[in-house]
Amino acid sequence: MKISILIKTFLMLLISFSLVLLLNMYISYQRFSPLYIEKNIESVKSSILLSIADINNNVELSNTELNSLSSETSFIHYQDGNILEEIGPDFIEESELLGFVISIFDDESTIKEDNLMYTVVLNDDIYEINYIYTFETSHYLIISTRIQSLQNIDLVLNEINVTQSIFMAVAIIILSILISLNMSMPLKKINTYAKSISRLDFSKTLHLKRRDEFRDLNRSLNEMTFNLKKTYGKLNEANKKLASDIDYEKQQEEKKKQLIMTISHEIKTPLAVMKGMIEAMIDGIGRYKDKDKYLKELLIQISSIENITQDLTYSLRLEDKMKLDVSTHTSVILNHLEQMDLFAQQHMIKIKKQIALTHINLSEELLVILVSNLVKNAILYSESKIVQVDGSIENNKYVLTINNKGHIPDEALDKIFDSFYRPSHQKNKVNGSGLGLSIVKQICELYHYTYKIFNDNDTVIAKIEIDLK
Repeated sequence: MKISILIKTFLMLLISFSLVLLLNMYISYQRFSPLYIEKNIESVKSSILLSIADINNNVELSNTELNSLSSETSFIHYQDGNILEEIGPDFIEESELLGFVISIFDDESTIKEDNLMYTVVLNDDIYEINYIYTFETSHYLIISTRIQSLQNIDLVLNEINVTQSIFMAVAIIILSILISLNMSMPLKKINTYAKSISRLDFSKTLHLKRRDEFRDLNRSLNEMTFNLKKTYGKLNEANKKLASDIDYEKQQEEKKKQLIMTISHEIKTPLAVMKGMIEAMIDGIGRYKDKDKYLKELLIQISSIENITQDLTYSLRLEDKMKLDVSTHTSVILNHLEQMDLFAQQHMIKIKKQIALTHINLSEELLVILVSNLVKNAILYSESKIVQVDGSIENNKYVLTINNKGHIPDEALDKIFDSFYRPSHQKNKVNGSGLGLSIVKQICELYHYTYKIFNDNDTVIAKIEIDLK
């Protein structure tokens, strides 16, 4: 049968507290009367021992420590059969003194401590305690005291204990309930939370308002849930990837077909233009009679096709050029930007650069391709005469930033890195292969580097974070 932790904790605490209470009552009852007698005996013994020196110096008994004892105590200074001094109640007749002394000496229950001996006898609810201190033979100090038994007091104590027990029992029950709730409520919440995790429901968060070990447990469980959620997500992704790998060959074929169709589409336009121009020049039709002039236009179309094929070659061979164990000094960026100054001047653009010099984890060839494509893109689409290229070290990363004046529509930002994609408002603005930013994306994903292009007011910013070597 299942018993809740609240009931278990309550019963355990109730039984524990009750046993402690009963044990305390038992010990109090058993020790109260004997302890009272023991304290009285110790007090008399101490007074006797403190008074011995004064008695030897013939100080009267009334002027010694003995005088501070109870009025129910009798003191007799006895020597050679004569009473030298007597104070207190007359418990012993003079004729009985010698027999009294002999009886204490002969009593087997007599307790002896050096020169002091005493007996304790209970007669009709009265404790009779008799002491004899021996100075020398036939020279004694005799003390006899009477103490009322504590039976009546014991009865009163029992009644008090019963009353206290009732109140203590109520207090124990209330305290046990409070402690049980304090312990069980967090455990119930944790149990509910654990059940939701077992159902792979990671939407809930555990909240325990505690300042004890439960707080650490709360934090650990939430951290564990976060890690489980993350791992479960990765596992799902891995499963999806595994499922997709089953059709890998088919997908590769589809990609090849799509690439061929894309290449065909991109090359078809310049080829059609070239064909029309050549036919017109052959036939000497219209403005194309001037062959020398339009051969230059033909050359431009051929260059366009050449750029597409070159970028396609790079795109297909990027993985072969990747080298994880090779680092490159960022001075390569400065050198390459100097080579690009002529291209920038042709477009009436000035390249401003501020490059921090260090080693980064990227092969030189891929770094040049990455910088070239980003800077070319900025030059071609800049709406001002300046393109800013910065390289800085931030948070143990090398951050490469290219800024140019302009604006990319929000709907185009998500597609800007796609192959052959150009925003609709820029399709006829410049000539290019349409693969530059796609190649940048491929390089960054090969190295798992963060890359992005975004608008900042009237500025377009391309930002790449590269690992330091």
